[in-house]
Amino acid sequence: MLQKVLGFLLLCLCADVCFAQLEMNGKPSPKKREQLKAPTQVCFEAFSFNSQRILTPNPDFLNTPLGERANEVPLRLWSYGLGLQTGLGKWLRFDAGLRFQQNGERYAYSDAQSDSTFQYENRYQYLGMPMSLNFHWGGNFKLFAGPGITPMIFNQFVNNSQWTTALGSKKEEKLKEKNNEYASSALDVFAQMGVQIMGKNGWGGMVKAVYRKQVTNTYSKYNEAMHSTYGWGIGIGITKKL
Repeated sequence: MLQKVLGFLLLCLCADVCFAQLEMNGKPSPKKREQLKAPTQVCFEAFSFNSQRILTPNPDFLNTPLGERANEVPLRLWSYGLGLQTGLGKWLRFDAGLRFQQNGERYAYSDAQSDSTFQYENRYQYLGMPMSLNFHWGGNFKLFAGPGITPMIFNQFVNNSQWTTALGSKKEEKLKEKNNEYASSALDVFAQMGVQIMGKNGWGGMVKAVYRKQVTNTYSKYNEAMHSTYGWGIGIGITKKL
């Protein structure tokens, strides 16, 4: 069902781009409307996100204790996206786009008696379509803030493991999975606030703080645990006026 919703939203995004292009190539809008409506822009964004996970036993399946997974800690990961910002009025703007998004956690263990160690990082990778409504204030220097949602399609799970033995040898392993252990889709909600600067040539930049929370289970309903993520991130972006 979520795949169909994403497909519909992607069509809406493409239609919005086409409408903006037609508006530029067609007759100019009334002067008053141009003054009130914020310009349409494209942007490239990169986010550094401190991913914190919520992990609990699945009461509807085996209800297995978490064991050592209870000791996992947050993992900072990068996500990247392309977006379109369209002014809806003097104070309101609609942002939409496509994003490669990562969530995850890490674990580390060392044995003081044998000098052996074991550590790993888990990464859950998605393709998402963030959409948000933002209130903004200012001209070439803007402040903006607003809520949004990100429907996502599961791409893959990546596990990087490293360990050393009591004899001092070092080993590592990388595992990638795409199977029924994971839900095929997920949904994030988020809130953001930031500043944006636009130059006279139409190029600009922005910095923003984002809080996001996953409201669906990362795993399938037959997994022994239930998993979701939340946390704060910092994003930077480059914008170009159309």
